[in-house]
Amino acid sequence: MILICVLATLNVAAQSDKLTVNAGFLFPSTLNATVGYEHPLAYGHAVELYGEVGNHWQKPTSENFWKGYYWDGGLAYKHHLVRYKNGMLRMRFGPQFGASQGAFFIALEAGLEYSYVFRSGCEFTLTQKNNVNFLHGDTFRNGVLMGLKIPF
Repeated sequence: MILICVLATLNVAAQSDKLTVNAGFLFPSTLNATVGYEHPLAYGHAVELYGEVGNHWQKPTSENFWKGYYWDGGLAYKHHLVRYKNGMLRMRFGPQFGASQGAFFIALEAGLEYSYVFRSGCEFTLTQKNNVNFLHGDTFRNGVLMGLKIPF
């Protein structure tokens, strides 16, 4: 009987790891797609390891669309700020490393993430990102991404 109570308590209290998928627009003129792995920590905090690709298009668009690409990866710590009935607001920050058109860069990211949890355990996310990049010309990228978190 005690074993059943312990197992039931663990199943209720356990949070699961999640696959995150986001896409959106960043300023200036940038499309962005992100795929990541989120691991929950105590008290609603989390850590995410992610990779992203993007394209900073130039005008005229028809000739130069794919010339402003970049890719990077990073680690974000997500600090729990507010919990709502079916959602949560977190502040996210961490380092990034990547390349833009063959030139390597390092970056710092900070922003906010709002998650709304569905009954199935999947989450809708709205992420506001602020990137400061070092060692190349695309210094600032700011914008909004929408996506899903899928538990596994």
